[in-house]
Amino acid sequence: MCVIIILVIIVSIDGRFIEALVSELTCELKNGRIQKISQLSKSDFLFLIRAENENKKLYISLSTSLARINLTERKFNSDFIPGGFCMFLRKHIERGVITDIKTLNFDRIIQIELVNTDDVGDTTKFYLVMEMFSRYTNLIILDEDYKIINAYKHISPFDESERTIVNGIVYNTPEDIKLEPNNFEAIKTLFEHEIDSLTLVNSIRGVSPLLAKYIFSKAENNHHRMFDIYFDLYHQVTKATLAVSNKTEFYYLDIFQKGQKYYESLSKLIDSYYEEASSIERIKQIYKYLINFVKREHKRKKNKLEKLAKDLDRALNNDELRIMGDALMSNLPKFYKGDAKFTAYSYELEKDIEIELDRLLSPVQNAKKYYTKYKKQKTAVKYIEQQIRITKTEVIYFDDLLTLIHNTGSLNDLLEIQNELIDNGFMSKKKKDEKKKKPNYDVYIDELGIKILVGKNNIQNNYLTHKYAKKDYMWFHAKGQTGSHVIVCQTEELEETTIRTAANLSAYYSKSRMSSSVPVDYTLIKNIKKVPGMLGSYVTFTNQKTIYIDPDEEMINKLKKDR
Repeated sequence: MCVIIILVIIVSIDGRFIEALVSELTCELKNGRIQKISQLSKSDFLFLIRAENENKKLYISLSTSLARINLTERKFNSDFIPGGFCMFLRKHIERGVITDIKTLNFDRIIQIELVNTDDVGDTTKFYLVMEMFSRYTNLIILDEDYKIINAYKHISPFDESERTIVNGIVYNTPEDIKLEPNNFEAIKTLFEHEIDSLTLVNSIRGVSPLLAKYIFSKAENNHHRMFDIYFDLYHQVTKATLAVSNKTEFYYLDIFQKGQKYYESLSKLIDSYYEEASSIERIKQIYKYLINFVKREHKRKKNKLEKLAKDLDRALNNDELRIMGDALMSNLPKFYKGDAKFTAYSYELEKDIEIELDRLLSPVQNAKKYYTKYKKQKTAVKYIEQQIRITKTEVIYFDDLLTLIHNTGSLNDLLEIQNELIDNGFMSKKKKDEKKKKPNYDVYIDELGIKILVGKNNIQNNYLTHKYAKKDYMWFHAKGQTGSHVIVCQTEELEETTIRTAANLSAYYSKSRMSSSVPVDYTLIKNIKKVPGMLGSYVTFTNQKTIYIDPDEEMINKLKKDR
C-alpha cells in the first residue's frame, strides 16, 4: 500500500520553502524504513526512520498555529497515550519503506509514498497526505488507488468548506487559478503590468507575502525589474536563514536585511524556531488549564463551605428532635399507630408543638425515630466541623495557587504546580514512576555577589526552606500574604544592599506585586517552622524584622541569574 503525506505550512513556510525542504528530506529519508511511530501530544507525531544505516527522527506537527515537518535530533518524552489515528498509522505505515517524497501542485503540500507488506506478505502501496493550510492542517492516508482511508481531520460536505475529506473518496488537491511558479513565460507577462504584492501572492502558487514583499522591495517598485529578481530567486541555492529584528522570521533563502543567522539545513532551522515557539505555546496552554482548574476548584470549595455551614447550623439546632421524642414518650397513651400528626405541650419550650408521625410505626417506634435522628445529628456535628476546617484550608490553598500561577512564566514551574495538585489528590492524572527531579527554583546574584534563591511555587518553597537552606541563612517573605520564600545564601550578617534586594524579590513575587511600600518579614531559617496539616508551604516564625519596600521590576530584571 502507498501512503502520501501532504503538508501545508504557514507563516514563513510557503510552496517555494516546501520544495526546498522536500529536496532535503528526500536526500535524508528516501529508501528509509519507518521503524516506529509515536504520538507526542494530541497533534504531534514522531516517526523513527532507519535510513543510510542511521536512525533519523521525522517530526510532524498538525497544530494549527505551529504546524511543520522536519528532521530533529531532540529527545522527546513519549508517555502520551496514542490515540486511534496513531494506532491506524502504526498498523498501516510502520515497517513501510519510503519510496518517494515530493510536493503536490507546487503548494504547501508534501507527499510521502511508502511501500509496506501486509499480514499475508503482499506488497501494498500507501500515500500519506499532510496538508498545512492554517486551521485545515491535516494528515491523510490514501490507498494505492488514491482513495482516502483515514485522516487526522475529516471534513464532511456539510461543514461549509470548499473541500471534503471523508473515507472512501478519491483525494484531490485544492483547486485554484494561480500560475505555477516555473511557468516563466506567463509570470513574465504578469510582471509587465502594474501589480502590488498582494496580487503577486494571489497570482503565483507557492509565493508567500514574505517573498512578495522582498521582490517589491528589491525592485524598488520598478515592475520591469521584478521578473529578473523572481527568476534569480527561483534558481538560488538554499540558504536556511533565521532573522531576528522586530519579529522573528525565517526562509529557505537569505532575503532579510539584518539579524541573520544561518543553519546547516532547513530541518535544523525549523527545529530551532519552533522549539521556542512550541515552548511558549505549551506554557500558554498549561497556564490556561491550571488557572481554569484552580478557579473551578476554588469556587467549588467555597460552595461546599456554604453548604457545610448550613448543615452545621441544622446539626447544632438538633434539640428540637429530642424535645419531640420526649413529648411523644410522655404522651404514648394519647396517640395511636396510623395517626399522621400529634399535638403535645412541651414544658421545655412552654408551648404546644405539632409532631409529624409515620402512619406505619407504633407510638414507641415514632418516638424512637426522633431520638435516632437526634443522635445522628449530634454525632454529625464533629464530622461537619472537621470538614469545615479541611474545606477552609483548601479554599485558602487554591486562592494562594492562583497568585503563584499568575506570578510564574516558566513551564517547569507550572508543571511543578500541576504535579503538586496530583500529589495532593486534586488531579487524577496518572504519572509515571520516576525519580523526583530537583525543584526548578530561581537563583539571583545581587550586586555584592551573594546568591539569593526564590521559590515560585509550594514545591520550591518547601524544598528551599526545609531542605536546602542552612539554619543561619536568612529567610524573606511578604508579610501576611501569599508569595515566594526567598533565601539568602549567606551565614554572615547581611548588608543593606542584600536585604533590600531580597525584600524586593519577596514583594515582587507576592500578591502585592503592583503595590507600594510592601511589608516584608525576614528572619533566620532556624526560626522557621512548617505549619502541620496545612496544604501549601505555610510556616510560622519568630524573631523577625520587617522592611517596607516598593517592588521594582526593572531592578529585578537587571539582576544576574545564576541558572
